Amino acid sequence: MLGQEADAMQKLPIREALHQLEAEGLVTMKSHKSAVVSSLSIDDLEEVYEIRARLETWLLEQSMPLLTEQHYLDAEALLAQMADDQRDEHWSSLNWNFHAALYAPSNRPQTLALIRKLYLNAYRHFPLPIRLTGGREKMHREHQLLLELCRQGDVERAKDHLEQHILMGARNLIGRLKALRRQENSTKRV
Repeated sequence: MLGQEADAMQKLPIREALHQLEAEGLVTMKSHKSAVVSSLSIDDLEEVYEIRARLETWLLEQSMPLLTEQHYLDAEALLAQMADDQRDEHWSSLNWNFHAALYAPSNRPQTLALIRKLYLNAYRHFPLPIRLTGGREKMHREHQLLLELCRQGDVERAKDHLEQHILMGARNLIGRLKALRRQENSTKRV
């Protein structure tokens, strides 16, 4: 009897953890007995980026009037880290932290958490080099311009720039993924 109770106690936290992962879109439950890692189609990926663009521009608009010199200094320090740290495995985290530093003053923790989940869910599906298809230098310039527009208080231009930054990143990534899939398909036929 004691062994059965211990089994039940161990299964409950695992089941709860799997349901949490399912709620975050990271796994798909199958027949209440198993879970498989979720995947994103190219169409799903495009939609995730479109949602991010809408939410992040709104969050930036909410945040900009509240940005202080310390927020700008924090964002600049993150940009410097991104420029100095050439390790791909750190880039995604630093990129998120840069964007989150600009959004944090909005005091919209639910929206920020939702965007972070979308960001992480999209990025976990693809190898690191693919994430950087826009090129580090180009992305660094785009981040610098976004920060400059925020400092100038130019809400509309900052929102437009951010939207283009996100959507062009998506287009580059999706274009690269489609090219890789075409290449894989042509290799399989040979």
